[in-house]
Amino acid sequence: MLLAACEDLSLPGVEVPTSSLIVLPLSSNAPAPATLSFYVSNAHATTRNLIHSDGFNTVFATVSFPAGSLASLDGVTLNAGDSVQVTLTAEPAIYGLHLTPDGLGFASQALPFLTFSYARYGDLTTAAGSQYPDPASYAAALAVWHAGTLGLWSKVGSTGSVGTDVGASLSQGGHYQVAALR
Repeated sequence: MLLAACEDLSLPGVEVPTSSLIVLPLSSNAPAPATLSFYVSNAHATTRNLIHSDGFNTVFATVSFPAGSLASLDGVTLNAGDSVQVTLTAEPAIYGLHLTPDGLGFASQALPFLTFSYARYGDLTTAAGSQYPDPASYAAALAVWHAGTLGLWSKVGSTGSVGTDVGASLSQGGHYQVAALR
């Protein structure tokens, strides 16, 4: 019984090293998404798409900030009328991004939601030879992970449609990636 409890390392909040993850890479023909900067205001909702530069506006990731989602910046409380410039930068060659400023904290009652869309450019074959018998099994295990301290990653969620997208609520700025346990 204890073994079953220890095997489920994918619970939110459990930290694992990068070596314990199979990160979803972009296919070799995927054009890199451009960096996107925009303002988020506590006064209204904001949604932005980070897109591949492929001529089709293929979505790489979508982030939605509800009204009132900004709680703090570098430890300073933000008010109802405050806004912050946010930048989304895709990580090279993987389904991952850096949401800055890193010191941005979100309100627990209005968490932003990040969705990675990998149907067109996600390389699901990367898990070949792993515990996943086929690409569909790997896709079903994908989740969004957040970089913590000392190079460890915490699972923050795995909502989405298997084979097309995966998303999670965000509690802070920082590095996020799509991966499954090795």
